[in-house]
Amino acid sequence: MADRRYTNADTTDPTGQISVQTTDSVDVDRPGSSNFWQSGTWTKHNGYYKDHSSVKTVINKLAMWTAGKGYNTEGKGTQKIIDKIIGSGKDTFDEVIKNQVRVRHIDGDSYAEIVGGKGTKLLNLKPLNAGAIKVYYNDFGMLDHYGYQFSKDGVEQRFEKEEIFHLSLNRNADETHGTGDIESLTIFLDRIKQLDCDMATFFHGYVVPMIIWKLNTSKPADVAQFKADQKVAKNTGTDIIIPDKAVDWDLVEAGKNGVDPLKWRQTWVEEVTKGGGVPALIMAIEAGSTEASSKMVYVSWQQVIEDEQNYIEKQIKLQLGLDVTFEFPARIEENLGEDEGKDGDILTGKKSEVSITSTKTGTPTVKKE
Repeated sequence: MADRRYTNADTTDPTGQISVQTTDSVDVDRPGSSNFWQSGTWTKHNGYYKDHSSVKTVINKLAMWTAGKGYNTEGKGTQKIIDKIIGSGKDTFDEVIKNQVRVRHIDGDSYAEIVGGKGTKLLNLKPLNAGAIKVYYNDFGMLDHYGYQFSKDGVEQRFEKEEIFHLSLNRNADETHGTGDIESLTIFLDRIKQLDCDMATFFHGYVVPMIIWKLNTSKPADVAQFKADQKVAKNTGTDIIIPDKAVDWDLVEAGKNGVDPLKWRQTWVEEVTKGGGVPALIMAIEAGSTEASSKMVYVSWQQVIEDEQNYIEKQIKLQLGLDVTFEFPARIEENLGEDEGKDGDILTGKKSEVSITSTKTGTPTVKKE
């Protein structure tokens, strides 16, 4: 039997196979022969942060909820030490920490110069460019020191471990750096941006539709004159006078393919918010949820922020020698206890047998009476 070949007009190639999408294997980054690591993605990820309002708002929310309500200090003189921190000149301690939280979620690592020393010696905490710093490791894979260029053409300045406040996000195994939230979201952010550009052109087609003019002449002078007259009429809103049957036209309407691009955009934005760890409820873009489900979403979000705060507090203690406890914006445990009677007892006890208390550190506990 003869081998039959199909053209594109007939059907697709019957011998062709559907491409199967797979995910590449990825090992962790480890120090190379030069024994240092430097981010090569900071400018790319920072560009996504600056140009995409969806991911920018998500990361800003994380920073705001982490350090936005303030903090409590322990230890003699701690508050006086913190009050001296001015960041790059006119920052406060809160703003410096929010800066560090944002940067570590953008690219995986954030850095600040510890000026003066640890504890009572601390004079300032100055944020640094995450793309201009090198992290050096010794032969055993342990952090040794840092290198930083204050200008693109400047000489690299060495900083010891104790001179850099360094925060990482999602560092795995013996990897030399963290992984930011944006890296896995770029595909959705690109789709959103492409769709927004396409939709701008799409909706412009409704306001100013494209028209195919059919003239009964092909003389260049007549065609040029008609184009000029039509442009003036279109721009000024005036009438255009032409002989009867001299022109015919077809209106090219904006797409009628039945696809709702706004639903796709909503789906992609939801992927961005989920990827960034911020529920739609917190972003104020969720509708139709019950009161009970909204409260459970809030409790889950509370764990995310408390984990972030716990990490930052311990790093401040470890690297700066200061005892700081960040305030959580608003707790909901007491409200959940009141709702047990009407929403059902998730602790298999009666409402009268359940009470909500708070420990000294502010961590809620539920106990049976």
